Amino acid sequence: MQTTPPPSPAPALRPLGVGDVLDRTFNVYRSRALLFIGLSALWYLVLVIVFIVLGLAAFASVIATFAQQVNRSTFDPTSLAGAAAGFIAFIIVAVLIAILLFSGQSASLVRAAALRYLGKEATIGEAFGVGLRASPRVFLAGVLVFVLLLLFWALVFLIAAISQQVIVFVIAGLVALVGTVYLGASWLVVPVVVVVEGAGPIAALSRSWALSQGHRWRIIGIQLLLGLLNIVLSALIGGLFAFGQSQQPGVATLLQTLVNLASTIIWAPVEWIAFTVLYYDLRVRKEAFDLQLAAEALPQL
Repeated sequence: MQTTPPPSPAPALRPLGVGDVLDRTFNVYRSRALLFIGLSALWYLVLVIVFIVLGLAAFASVIATFAQQVNRSTFDPTSLAGAAAGFIAFIIVAVLIAILLFSGQSASLVRAAALRYLGKEATIGEAFGVGLRASPRVFLAGVLVFVLLLLFWALVFLIAAISQQVIVFVIAGLVALVGTVYLGASWLVVPVVVVVEGAGPIAALSRSWALSQGHRWRIIGIQLLLGLLNIVLSALIGGLFAFGQSQQPGVATLLQTLVNLASTIIWAPVEWIAFTVLYYDLRVRKEAFDLQLAAEALPQL
């Protein structure tokens, strides 16, 4: 009879360096690799099913519009205009659904990572359910971050436009890029705050900003290392694929698509585990979270 593996002991929490964060990230991943890969793949499966349903609905609408045109003796441009509007609406809905599902994926991976990092057992069903419930808040937090970044860029270039100087536009571009990196580091752990603390979008942005104070260079360093590792992994997988590539273009394209999807599924947990470990590290540094856990573990008198 299959038994559930016992939970791993919680790690000794202490302030971590950049390398330590990545080391613990891969340790958490290795502890239940199938759990994290299964969660990541499950959300892609849901995305495919939803897109198939939406695609069939859109195809049926196009066929109905075409049949109406065939049955009419005169050309009706309003029908085609309606079909075009429907297609644009389909694209918008598809993009929003994809972002919402990826928000759920990130929330599920954060939930599983948080449990495993603290030495607790995690399951695909429980983590998926938490991700499903948290996905609207993660989505809205992402929209809020996007709007704030957009307003920041608009303000910077509005000031540059008033000056009407080329050099000011160049400086404005640099300020916008540096500011985006700064704001991105400040709000990196927003999804983790939403899932772990059950915070709303605005509260999560404020909480993430407070946690990142004084540690933004470390956060940026972790992001750069993760990006570098992702590039190296993609290059290795691409090189292996090129080495054994089929001579048939159609088969090669299909294999390339499957390889890219597999690498994306495998890599997604790395980033969200890293952000979760980083979140707890920030709490250890700023709130003595390690002492809080130790106190909670003491027997109650």
